[in-house]
Amino acid sequence: MRINRRRGGPWTYAMMAATIIIVCLVLLLPGRQKQNTALTDREAAAISSICGADASAFTDISRDVLNKDISEKFPAVKKVCLYGGLFAFIVKPVGYNGPITLALVIDADNSVTVGLRVIEHSETPHYVRDMDRSWFIERFSGKSVSEYLTLVRLKAKEDREIVAITGATVTTEAVINGVNAAFGVYQQCVLGQTAEQVPYMVRFEPGKGDGPVETGRLAIRANGTVIAEISVEELRELPSVKRTMSIHSTGGATQYSFRGTLLSNVLNLADPELINGYQRVLTVGVDDYLSRIEMDEIRGENKVFLMYEDNDLPLQKKNGEPGAMRIIVIDDVFGQRFTNNLLEIVLESEETR
Repeated sequence: MRINRRRGGPWTYAMMAATIIIVCLVLLLPGRQKQNTALTDREAAAISSICGADASAFTDISRDVLNKDISEKFPAVKKVCLYGGLFAFIVKPVGYNGPITLALVIDADNSVTVGLRVIEHSETPHYVRDMDRSWFIERFSGKSVSEYLTLVRLKAKEDREIVAITGATVTTEAVINGVNAAFGVYQQCVLGQTAEQVPYMVRFEPGKGDGPVETGRLAIRANGTVIAEISVEELRELPSVKRTMSIHSTGGATQYSFRGTLLSNVLNLADPELINGYQRVLTVGVDDYLSRIEMDEIRGENKVFLMYEDNDLPLQKKNGEPGAMRIIVIDDVFGQRFTNNLLEIVLESEETR
């Protein structure tokens, strides 16, 4: 199905309303699906929460929109509904553990997104704790559907860029794929454009250039926003200590002689209020490895360190170059809470947990 929209000429809401009425009349002929019979209760609730309209007012147009060609090109899009000037999409991209069901509403009057909701998923809660938070899902509101969204690691420099959830890059990319798939269907069926195909599954292979890259700078993030960045050179200017320890594994004990600074010094350098304003930190390394450390431990003397040397040599990045950072917890003799090749520190309070 295509709803024609003239380019370069006047396009009033009345003209769109007339088009929608014609479409709905066709859909309500015998043998067609009627209203939102395709929506589950949770899908209907998600759509209603986005646009404030009763989802029962939406007409299911999935059979008309999702023909064979469209479904093969945008397999994540499962349902399309229409009400007034609003298009509601149910999409199911595949993330790290499985499908992620999303509801997306687009306002056809100006071809921008109204909002996004996460309906259900099977991702690991520890890693995707922020997926339902307003600061993340609001990143998908007010976006023009004229171009696809892209994923960035730390900061968005353009409106179409979406910052990844810390520790859940693959999940974030899956959500973006779902939104882009809806964009693609809209571009072709409503705007009459040719849209690029969107995969329903994230193609991610750790170690092959798809993941985050160490830059020699540590990002400190709170509520989805980077509030400070600290380089290895700046770390070397802080009070340094040397700690020798044995780390035990199935292969035996390995001796290390780390040099670095207390993690509390790093947080104080960024903002002295951080130590008392948050309850814990998440330390995130390359390949989205994530560990949790309570702030009480960080405040403790001789407890949690950010290291940049071992045996008087700079710690190496994944690519073999110097400039890596590593979190160590001094009483963890098995190194289970260490974070090698550190990229980010995420601050958590009880409200953001």
